[in-house]
Amino acid sequence: SDAILVANYTKNGVINYVGGNTFLEMGLAYVNNKKIFVLNLLPTIGVNYLEEMLGMQPIILNGNLSKVN
Repeated sequence: SDAILVANYTKNGVINYVGGNTFLEMGLAYVNNKKIFVLNLLPTIGVNYLEEMLGMQPIILNGNLSKVN
């Protein structure tokens, strides 16, 4: 694939949740120079790896899939 799409919805009370498995997928995409699209804003509460996700420079779609290119 050329990119991944992270579908981060609210889960267990965490808004825009990104779990450990998805974080690993993001890391794999990053080291393979693939675009990382994130459907909603990144979570700011309940996730200990926000800085690492930001470092992967994901493209935040804010729910707008037409931004995927």
